[in-house]
Amino acid sequence: MRLLHTSDWHLGKSLSGTSRLAEHTAFADEVVALCDDEGVDLVLLTGDVFDTYNPPIDAEELFFETMARLGDGGRRAVVVIAGNHDSPDRLSAAVPLAASHGVWILGRPHDVPRGQPRGEGRVKLLDAGPSRLLLGLPCGEKAHVAALPYPSEARLKQLLAGSLEERGMQRAYSERIGTLLSELAAHAPPDAVSLAASHLAITSCMPSESERALVGGAYQVDPQHLPEVAYTALGHLHQAQQVVGAPGLARYAGGPLSFRMSEREHPHTHSLIDVIAGGQPTLREVEVAAGKPLVLWEASSVADVVQAVDEGAHQGALIELRLTVPDRLSHAEMAVLQKLPRTFLRIRVQLPEAGSEPVERRLHALPPTELFASFYRQQQGTEPSAEIVELFASLLEASS
Repeated sequence: MRLLHTSDWHLGKSLSGTSRLAEHTAFADEVVALCDDEGVDLVLLTGDVFDTYNPPIDAEELFFETMARLGDGGRRAVVVIAGNHDSPDRLSAAVPLAASHGVWILGRPHDVPRGQPRGEGRVKLLDAGPSRLLLGLPCGEKAHVAALPYPSEARLKQLLAGSLEERGMQRAYSERIGTLLSELAAHAPPDAVSLAASHLAITSCMPSESERALVGGAYQVDPQHLPEVAYTALGHLHQAQQVVGAPGLARYAGGPLSFRMSEREHPHTHSLIDVIAGGQPTLREVEVAAGKPLVLWEASSVADVVQAVDEGAHQGALIELRLTVPDRLSHAEMAVLQKLPRTFLRIRVQLPEAGSEPVERRLHALPPTELFASFYRQQQGTEPSAEIVELFASLLEASS
C-alpha cells in the first residue's frame, strides 16, 4: 500500500493581514493530483487542519471540498485527526457525510470512527474502537490506524500528572501517551499494516528552547515512548523531519507553506510511504510546488529597493522589508514603496541611535506624546500627523 502523510495545513491562516487562501488552494490541487498520479491508497492528515477554532467559511469550504476529492467516492481512504488549533466538535461535525466519501475524521481522543462508503471497489471500515480503525483498502491490503487526536489533558479528560513539578509532569505525560498509543496499536491484526497518527511534540525534534516554549511547556513525548508500528505519522511541528530515537519510522510531515518569517528556510515536501503487512516501510519525499517564498529583505535606501524591483528582485514573494536609513521616511517615500508591484507584509524602518545614553533611559525621560510619536515612526516609518498625536493625547487624558 502507498500512504501519503500530510499535516498542519492551517487553512484560514493569514500573514500580517495577507491571505494565504490562493496558496492553500494551489496546495490542495497539488495534493489531489499527487494522490491520483502516485496511486495513493491512504491519506493521513495529522492535525491543525485549520488555523483557528472558528475558521473563515472559504477555509472550511476548501477543506471539505478537498476531502471529497481525496476520498474519491470511497476509492481512497482518508483519516483526519484534530490538532491543537482545531475545534474538535467543528472539525468532526461532518463525520456522517465524510465517511460516505471514504473520509474518517476524529476530533477528540476516544472518538469512535463510524460510517463507510457503499459499493464495490470501495474502502471498508472493518473494525473500529475509540481512537482506532481497521480499513480494508481496494489494493487488497488492510491498514490499522491508531489515530490519537491532540491529546491534551482536557481533551483526554484525564489528569496525567499528580505533580506540578515540570520534570514530573513531563515524564508522566510522555509515559501516558506512550501507553495509550501502544494499547491502540495492539488491536492491529497480524495481516494488517500497523500505523499510528497523532498531533504532539517529540522532545528530540525540538533542539532549541524557543521551540519547546512554542509548543507548550512540559507536554512533550520522549521518542522511545512511541509505539512499535510500521510508521508513525506526526503533526504539530512545522519543519518536516524524521524522529530520531523512535522504535520505528516516525516522521513529522511539516507544514505545506511557511507560516512565519522564521520558517522561510524550511523545505516543504509531501511524504510518501510504501509498506506491506510485516514489511519495512520506505519513504520518498516530493517537493511541494505551491506556496510563495517568504523573504526578509534588508536595504539602506528607498532608491535601492526601487532599483532592485525594476531588476526583478523577489518577484512573487511575500516580503518583510527592513530599511536602515539615516532619517525617517517622508510620506512621499512611503508612498513609493507602497506602490511597488511587490507584496510587502511589513516595512520596518531602522534609524541610527542618537548619543550614547541607554535607549531605555532616553525613552523614560520623554513625555507620553513623544513616546507615542517614536512608536508610530518605528511601526509606520513616517511621522504621525498632528491630528493623530492630538487624538492620542485626548485618549490618554480621558483614561487618567
